[in-house]
Amino acid sequence: MERSSKEVKITIVLDNGKTTRLSEGKKEHSVTVTHDSSMTLMSTLLKNGLLEGSFCGGRGDCGRCRVQFIEGVMIPTMLERSVMTADELRQGYRLACLARPKDDCVIRLAFAEEKKIAIISNMIDMPENNDRLSQQNVQSINQTTSVSSTDVMKESAATDTDVIEKKPNSEQKAAPERITAVTEGLIAVDLGTTTIAMQLMEVNNGRILDTYCAMNPQRRYGSDVLSRIRASCDGHREELRQLVVSVLKEGVMQFEKSSTAIRGMCIAGNTTMTHLLMGYDVLSLGSSPFTPVDIGLQVYKDPAWDFTVWIAPGISAFVGGDIVAGLYALKMLPDDRRIDCYGQCESLALGEEDTDLSTRLLIDLGTNGEMAITDGRRMIVTAAAAGPAFEGGAGAGIVGSDMIANAAELLERGILDETGLLEEPWFTEGICTGEPAVRLYNKDIRDLQMAKAAVRAGVEILWKKMGQPRIRQVYLAGGFGYYLDVEAAFRIGLLPVSMRGRVTAAGNTSLAGAYHIGRDLLSGSMDKETLENRLSYIESINLAEQGEFETLYVKYMDFR
Repeated sequence: MERSSKEVKITIVLDNGKTTRLSEGKKEHSVTVTHDSSMTLMSTLLKNGLLEGSFCGGRGDCGRCRVQFIEGVMIPTMLERSVMTADELRQGYRLACLARPKDDCVIRLAFAEEKKIAIISNMIDMPENNDRLSQQNVQSINQTTSVSSTDVMKESAATDTDVIEKKPNSEQKAAPERITAVTEGLIAVDLGTTTIAMQLMEVNNGRILDTYCAMNPQRRYGSDVLSRIRASCDGHREELRQLVVSVLKEGVMQFEKSSTAIRGMCIAGNTTMTHLLMGYDVLSLGSSPFTPVDIGLQVYKDPAWDFTVWIAPGISAFVGGDIVAGLYALKMLPDDRRIDCYGQCESLALGEEDTDLSTRLLIDLGTNGEMAITDGRRMIVTAAAAGPAFEGGAGAGIVGSDMIANAAELLERGILDETGLLEEPWFTEGICTGEPAVRLYNKDIRDLQMAKAAVRAGVEILWKKMGQPRIRQVYLAGGFGYYLDVEAAFRIGLLPVSMRGRVTAAGNTSLAGAYHIGRDLLSGSMDKETLENRLSYIESINLAEQGEFETLYVKYMDFR
């Protein structure tokens, strides 16, 4: 049944000197817009440039589009009742993605200020057996950039933020060498769902010449890949492509200001992100059997660039080029080997014996937790749907590493029990915890439980399929591993305690791998056929099709 429609007037109070394109730069206190009563308030705010977008795709999950009705308050929906306190509802707070004003009203924009996100843009040197790298020590090696979603809406996002490079020792404090006109550079790109990191690196030795980081502007269509798949299928395919291209071009323009001769670019990203960049139809990625259009090594063409742009190949719809790049950087990919159907290794060089059969595990956690395990002969990969818990809980507005640390602390204090329930009075009121303080509710804890149960079950299934070997090294990739308190991860059961002493925060392995792949392609030491042949030996499994996954998932829901 179609909704009845009429035009109503919405007056929007602008706090703190906020301006919009409607006010033509004037410091006005309010603006009045026309609203179609059959549409959501969000659609009108988007149309008039008063809202950048919603991380949840307008489902009401992220709470980012919060407004306060000053006049003409509406009855809250059931979802709003579940994500807001009774006091907030009484004060007129609602979600723009759910509200459909039927009469003239006055509202105030109450969007929560988004925390700046640190983009990890280096991969560290990885010593053995060092859990502590996942905290402060790693900061002396990595390079980070902090940006917020507002930065990406500006014409030059990177110029409004500083790249903070930490120097690990006195030798690195010397002034950087002057770059001459003959320097040849390669651009490595980590095309993430949330952030985009680019580095100009010297082709021959990987020396970092410049860095550009920005939020992924596609987030206005949702923070997860499913939201963007829906947006692409709803007619926004070209816009989604151009949003990423605009960031890439900003980065290239910055790099071209140096005297470096750019010889190529290699982009590593998950399968959905690279499909959107290539302009592919992503409908098949959003429903079973989840068939990608092309996951091989590809070349992206743009008339503005006179160098080759490679897209790193993927393994499946859920394990993409960012993981392949990480495996390449960590030297975990099958190399000069043939693996028969029984998982036995046969060296291409006859008579050569395998020298490294120790088992290593790579875990990259975000909205989709990808994992890869190898014993030096076989490699098995999978992905677990983790939801928003590891990239910032939708309701909590807190990064995943902090969420884990807070949960571990609440367990130690007896405020949270091992089944994941807060004790009274926090069961109904929630609890403020952490620094800076955030309020956590049972729903936020439940999101974390489901995410960690899926990942822990996935890790165990990979380990069993590999024959239950002793895992020598665990690499945690990306920003999650960079900030994770590993002991807190053990405490809540995200990682088994048998891994204690073997966990290393590896930094941005996707960006490092993009450089190594691009360098080898540029030099001719590797080609498309060789790289794809190495990937063809990798076994990819779907956790949903594993008989014991559900049992393990339920088992690891508890914080034990």
